Amino acid sequence: MHGSSSVLGLSPQTWTYVETVSGLLLLVTTARTAANTIGSQGIFGYGKNEKLAKYGSKNSSNWASLQALSLAIVAVTMLRNNHAAVEDLKKSLKFSDIKDHVF
Repeated sequence: MHGSSSVLGLSPQTWTYVETVSGLLLLVTTARTAANTIGSQGIFGYGKNEKLAKYGSKNSSNWASLQALSLAIVAVTMLRNNHAAVEDLKKSLKFSDIKDHVF
């Protein structure tokens, strides 16, 4: 999916960094949410833990900001992927038109 041209003004190498940061932020924020949920409710009622339930509660505004940033980066990554999909669709339609005219 990484070509030599820029998409939305970013080079393929920059998109690699954006995707990596997006994945890491999503992983960290999801792990924190999972820890809080498992700590407070457990898994089928087992494994409740007060430390897990309160993990990150002191910096809840920072966690909320990280989660918002993560969602924004995921949205930009999805926009990039949609842009690439539209470009691929344009190419396939162009080749489809050529095929219809030739054969």
